[in-house]
Amino acid sequence: MAGKNKITTLILALVLACVCVGCATDKVQVDLTNYLNQGVMNIAELEQKSLARYASVTGSNYKNDQTTYEALRDYVIPLYERFIRGLRALHPETEEVRNLNRTYIEGGESLLEGFKLVMIAIETKDASLIRPANDYLEKGRLENEKWRSDLIALGSEHGVKPEGKKEGGESRILDLLMGAP
Repeated sequence: MAGKNKITTLILALVLACVCVGCATDKVQVDLTNYLNQGVMNIAELEQKSLARYASVTGSNYKNDQTTYEALRDYVIPLYERFIRGLRALHPETEEVRNLNRTYIEGGESLLEGFKLVMIAIETKDASLIRPANDYLEKGRLENEKWRSDLIALGSEHGVKPEGKKEGGESRILDLLMGAP
């Protein structure tokens, strides 16, 4: 889930880049800029906080079922539901950016379904739900990776380039998207 923190950092880098496209006439370029600046940036923190909280009670941070259940019920699921509502409220103008947003929604919906199944499994003490929950979580992770990849490709294709260089001059965007430090 640490990659989600990098998504927010990526989006911030893209936002800075998008400021530079004010005079663009490419409809996809303008739409992508608006999608990121006026859409995704306004809700990205919800996703980041939700995923960080989930990571804090799972995997190597797992303490017990009750702690995980409470985190899911009180923080992870409510925040992620708000994030999904925010994504659904975005209405990009171009087909390319609508498709990008659709991918993000599908990934988010899968993650949300996985979170809900984990919570139900804990609540009902039904271990048979963990496998399908993990399947939903994995599907959501893969869809979100696809969204990041498609975002890079669409941005590159339409001249939406990130501002900011790291030492040596190469762009940090690919590093952020691919999970490099």
